[in-house]
Amino acid sequence: MNAALRLDQTTIVLVEDDPQSRASLASLLESEGAHVVAAADAESGIEAALHLMPDAVVCDLDLPEMDGFYLIQRLRDHEIRGDHAPAVAIALTGHTDESWRLRSIGEGFQHFMTKPAQPDALITLLRGAIDARHAS
Repeated sequence: MNAALRLDQTTIVLVEDDPQSRASLASLLESEGAHVVAAADAESGIEAALHLMPDAVVCDLDLPEMDGFYLIQRLRDHEIRGDHAPAVAIALTGHTDESWRLRSIGEGFQHFMTKPAQPDALITLLRGAIDARHAS
């Protein structure tokens, strides 16, 4: 793949409670050149995101204890208070109902993708959104 189209030198926090999905998504993103920090729950994911201030966060919405909405609210609050550029945030869920997409966008995710994530679509979305973030 063309190096210019890869995710080289990007940092992505991946939050997914299913170990197999987490491993396969992390492997996919790393194969594109991204530095991936994978977390199994919202608390670990938000700690990583607040520490790293990543280029992107890919987050499952249905997580144990605290959901993906909790994570995005905490992240957006931190970005606003610290005057940080907002990370690209993709909500990843098995819910296909339009109300989930609308809620995720309303809560602070810029993008919504249903599971299972299509690898090419996820990579294309991340590339375009991260490029746009760096251009602004």
